[in-house]
Amino acid sequence: MYRNFLVFGVFLVLGVVAVSGCTSSQSGSTVTIQNMAFNPSTLNVQVGTTVMWINKDSTTHHVVSDTGVFDSGDLATGQSYNYTFNQTGSFPYHCSIHPSMTGTIVVSTSAPTSTGSSNSSGGSGIKY
Repeated sequence: MYRNFLVFGVFLVLGVVAVSGCTSSQSGSTVTIQNMAFNPSTLNVQVGTTVMWINKDSTTHHVVSDTGVFDSGDLATGQSYNYTFNQTGSFPYHCSIHPSMTGTIVVSTSAPTSTGSSNSSGGSGIKY
């Protein structure tokens, strides 16, 4: 009886480890807009990462790259915007409605999560 529990426990632990190794956390690629700030204000990601901005503030915000690479359009409370970074570099951005709100996405070459074609803007964006 003890042996059956031991074998079951080993398989349970192995199953949890296997599943955790196959899933990825989206929290590392999310910027929350709340209390009139971007959190985190600087986010380090790898090439191929999709970053999501989520507006949890009670007012509309508009995320826009300082160099025009991406533009969310107006994001009402509860709306989100995704942008996939396909090129390395530092991408400073701000809220065009509240210019004092600023942030930066830093994209490195380490192990891209997917292969895909990059476009001249360095990525692609989607508003939800």
